[in-house]
Amino acid sequence: MVDVNVNCKNYECAFCKIFNVELITDFGNMGLAGGFLTHSQLEKEPCYPMNLGFCSDCYAVQIVDKIDPDEMFKKGYFYFSSSIGTLCSHFNEYAVEVVSRFLPTPENAIIIEFGCNDGVLLSPLADMNVGTIIGVDPATNVIEKINDSRVNIINSYFDEHCANTVVDEFGQADLIIANNVFAHVNDINGLTRAIDIGLSENGVFIFEVHYLGKIIEEMQYDMIYHEHIYYYSLLAIENHFHRYKMMVFDIKEVKNHGGSIRVHVCRENSKLAMPSPQLNAFRASEINKGFDNISIFKKFGQKINKQKCDLLGLLNKIKDERKTVIGYGASGRANTMLQFCGIDSSLVGFMVDDAPAKKGFYTPGSHLRIEASIPLSDVERPDYVVIFAWTFLKEICLRNMKYLEAGGKFIVPLPDVKILDVEAIKSLFSIK
Repeated sequence: MVDVNVNCKNYECAFCKIFNVELITDFGNMGLAGGFLTHSQLEKEPCYPMNLGFCSDCYAVQIVDKIDPDEMFKKGYFYFSSSIGTLCSHFNEYAVEVVSRFLPTPENAIIIEFGCNDGVLLSPLADMNVGTIIGVDPATNVIEKINDSRVNIINSYFDEHCANTVVDEFGQADLIIANNVFAHVNDINGLTRAIDIGLSENGVFIFEVHYLGKIIEEMQYDMIYHEHIYYYSLLAIENHFHRYKMMVFDIKEVKNHGGSIRVHVCRENSKLAMPSPQLNAFRASEINKGFDNISIFKKFGQKINKQKCDLLGLLNKIKDERKTVIGYGASGRANTMLQFCGIDSSLVGFMVDDAPAKKGFYTPGSHLRIEASIPLSDVERPDYVVIFAWTFLKEICLRNMKYLEAGGKFIVPLPDVKILDVEAIKSLFSIK
């Protein structure tokens, strides 16, 4: 990592549009985290600068280097939510919660989900008898996987034009939902105007995003990459929606992706416009921790440099012992860690992943070959497996107990670098 002059204040904030963004960390030039490659593309891979900044006016943490969204989301997107069992369970519960809480007559309701991916939430919503469900997503290859006649699919970004088109055909929505996509859009103000267009007078906008507090407190720097442009605190979220006469009225912590928040937003004149007690407590906690000051983020940069050294030190030690290592989970998060740490095939032989669509491709930047994820006992058994998909550790452990019982070991890189054998894993997850 290259240190930057944090006194430089010449970047425009994507939210408040004030030129007062101070740089926190320079990650260097990075291949796009979701830009998996064929062998013929390896020599011509584009890489882009990636600098993380903090706005001293509205407290928004953001990547200041913007990339054409078509480069990230339309050219063969590889993230399929339904391939992850934990997420399927999560969204089934999600559907029950939001419908029962906000839609007393679901058969008359309208829901829009933008960034709907492969429909992992849409079908559970339809199972709750919601009358009109609209899924919006720009990734053609992903939404082609949706085969549910109960939902309406629009292959598009959710922008002001799309919102007007939806309203003209279906009417304004009682719920607009966005899961792990509200951090992905360059023009965050244009997206918010689209939400304003699409939302009914007493409607609710609900979104889940990875929580900035978890990133900082648990050193989850692997969540930082070009596709994830923004890293949200409640303080920044409230400042943003206030400009659109909207307010956050509730917030909930969820376990997904190593720690996320589910944020509930309504219009300031809505019948729901009453802050919950947990919202007020959440805000007070962030102020106490200093999320309105750049100093906590500068300390974060120092800590992740140490983690990088610890992981590289362990992998080089294993290499010197002539032991074999592979990686598990060729996700965007893994690609940040691989590139930031400078890990290549000399340290990790190849990657395995649960998404069949990634098989035969190579990871961006590090250029590790990806194999389909099969029980590790069925392959030539590596001595160690780095669990880059560490937020799904329990699920991965249960799927690969034969490998562990045969003497294999997992390396968990975050929040601290550690090695886990079968006994440690059984104790950690109370497995008999």
